[in-house]
Amino acid sequence: MKRVLAALLLLLGLTGCAGRQASYTTDFFAMDTFMAVSVYGDSEDAAQEAAVACEQAVNALEPALSRTREDSDLYRLNHADGTVCEVSDDTYAAIEAAVQYAELTGGAFDPTMAPLTDLWGINTENAHVPAQTEIAEALTHVGYENIKLLGDNQVQLLNGAQLDLGGIGKGFATDAVFALLAQQPEGAATGALVQLGGNIGTFGENPSRDGGNWVVGIADPDNNAEFLATVEVRDASVVTSGDYERYFEQDGKRYHHIFDPETGYPADTGLRSVTVIDPNSTRADAMTTALFVMGLDDGLAFCAENDIAAVFITSDQQIYTTDAVDSICTYTFLGAEKGYTDAQ
Repeated sequence: MKRVLAALLLLLGLTGCAGRQASYTTDFFAMDTFMAVSVYGDSEDAAQEAAVACEQAVNALEPALSRTREDSDLYRLNHADGTVCEVSDDTYAAIEAAVQYAELTGGAFDPTMAPLTDLWGINTENAHVPAQTEIAEALTHVGYENIKLLGDNQVQLLNGAQLDLGGIGKGFATDAVFALLAQQPEGAATGALVQLGGNIGTFGENPSRDGGNWVVGIADPDNNAEFLATVEVRDASVVTSGDYERYFEQDGKRYHHIFDPETGYPADTGLRSVTVIDPNSTRADAMTTALFVMGLDDGLAFCAENDIAAVFITSDQQIYTTDAVDSICTYTFLGAEKGYTDAQ
């Protein structure tokens, strides 16, 4: 949480002060991470009402997206032993989106990775490298094809599959916040900066830049309190997945939380991080994971085919951007002094 807070403070430093507009910021903890929503509008009361509504919307989604809460749809579904379950509209929509992106990426993004996540225990006191036999057994339950969407909010999991929507949950919540802000009365929310964990959402105008765009930093994987690049965006989400976010070390080797569904091990593709800039935060969330698993060459080809704006940072200190980046934001490279090359 300290790393997230530091990143947020730096982000706010990049965007500057609120200017002449009224503003209100709500800080809260949800989905196991620190979150903040800053809303700018014509009056402080209106900005506060909109920001608090955003916080409530995120909190309301937690029972729909959590797999650990015993009162959640996912918990019931994961413990249904293959029987059909009826879930809420939000849960069904999130599962539907997860399956869509799993199909699009050929399984590089897969929402059935829960058995592997639990086995490795990354970010817990039990983090360790499992035996190969344990990994092989867990993989028999992994595969998005085991998710059956039957319509009318009916879902079935086959072959012992376990759903984990953590790979798109914060993106899904960011999109819900975007939708809520768009419904506010005129002038109540002329701009907003949304940070749900590592998902940054920018809405409307940035008052500190005379109604211009928001400036979001792309972190240095070796010191994520500093930036290697910035992107100027509006009405878009900036999402990063990296090997420095959650990991442990054993026998001198780092093991991070982004798993390759084919091997059952943390993806070893020569990448340190992938950032995706997209108006749809759910899509951006899923794509960062998928592109990290694909690796640089396959990831760049996939982005070109699907018009995805992405920034790749490699372990040999190269930074690559896709052609779609220029169409959605203004990208500025800052990594030369840290030994990085802008490999365009």
